[in-house]
Amino acid sequence: MLHSMKLGKGIVKPFTHFRTLSSAYRLKGSWWRLLLLSLLAFVVTATTSFLNIKYAGELPEYAGLESSEKLLFVLSEVISNGVLGILVFFFMILVGALLFWPFFQDVGFKRLAIIHSYAVFILLIGMIVQLPFIIFLHEPSYISPFSIGVYIDIFVDDSFWLFFSYSLSLFLVWAIIVQYAAIKQATSHKRSAIIIWIIILDIALAFMMAYIRTAF
Repeated sequence: MLHSMKLGKGIVKPFTHFRTLSSAYRLKGSWWRLLLLSLLAFVVTATTSFLNIKYAGELPEYAGLESSEKLLFVLSEVISNGVLGILVFFFMILVGALLFWPFFQDVGFKRLAIIHSYAVFILLIGMIVQLPFIIFLHEPSYISPFSIGVYIDIFVDDSFWLFFSYSLSLFLVWAIIVQYAAIKQATSHKRSAIIIWIIILDIALAFMMAYIRTAF
């Protein structure tokens, strides 16, 4: 049996889309969809970088540049951040699959990587939705009104905890639901154990990404 990787259907109707995942001996359409996901990651991250510079003042030195230097500066930042975005999202897919693998070995590493691709797609949608807020609120992209960070920001001024709390958003909840729907079809674990481990491991991954972002 084949399982066709369809990102749009998978995130909208996960409980029906992933029914064939457990018995599939081949995953159809995964490579070119991962290629499209990479292109989307580049475009979204590059666009976010440009808007952060232009509207949120993320790089103050931009304002002090001559007009002739601004274009080159923006291009270098946008392209480098776009490439970095591809690397980060593939890091999330592979490391996420590695984190999940010891707990869901019956699912298999390849299937877990594919499942995390759907989660990354959801997070990219979250970044797209965030773009107008950068323009109109003049706030950096990580400040999301869809996360618990808006409440943590009132009491905490530490950059690590802010990045971490802003990553705990409605889009992460959506990703968790999709991961649960997919993994449930391919494992013999109890439903309660599946959801508990998914939440713990996704929070651990968010913790790791916040640490990397603030430590380096």
